[in-house]
Amino acid sequence: MISKLLFFITVLFAGMIPLPGSAQVAQGERSSGVISRMDTVEIRVFREDELTTRGQLSGDGTLTMPLIGAVRLEGLTTDQAAAAISRKLADGYLVKPEVSVSIEARIRRTVTILGQAQRPGVFEIPAHRQLTLVEAIGMAGGVTRIANAKKISLKRVAGGKIEIINLNDITTGKGSDILLRDGDVIQIPESIF
Repeated sequence: MISKLLFFITVLFAGMIPLPGSAQVAQGERSSGVISRMDTVEIRVFREDELTTRGQLSGDGTLTMPLIGAVRLEGLTTDQAAAAISRKLADGYLVKPEVSVSIEARIRRTVTILGQAQRPGVFEIPAHRQLTLVEAIGMAGGVTRIANAKKISLKRVAGGKIEIINLNDITTGKGSDILLRDGDVIQIPESIF
């Protein structure tokens, strides 16, 4: 009987503990950083409660506010978004508006690494910054000794275009590192001897 009770209590508390890599910010907790497509944000204007706006960004990265309409927030930091909204509100609506923007919930952004990586899998793009190809391969433990680092393919979700990349060119400075996007798939092929 006691073991069943302990099992029930363990299961109950396990459901209350957030798991690492959780896709969303905990309820009531706000964060700052770069605003991503489909994040849920809250915009507050000091002493103007009727202008408080909460909502999920639309597919085009905008959120609609009273007075100023749709405001593009995707790709901006919370501070940059607050400054942009302040400028729009100051343009004929308010005198010296004080705006704060916070992210209430994030949509998990991931990239997938397949093939000859030490630890292939799905990796989360950090919420506060962008992720490059070299960093993502590093997160996967690097390439195996039988990998063909000269023919890594990068498939983008948007458009489905496949790009062949020479990792050696990037790591030796002959080529530029590539910023990854949500949903990118990196395939590291095996070298043919």
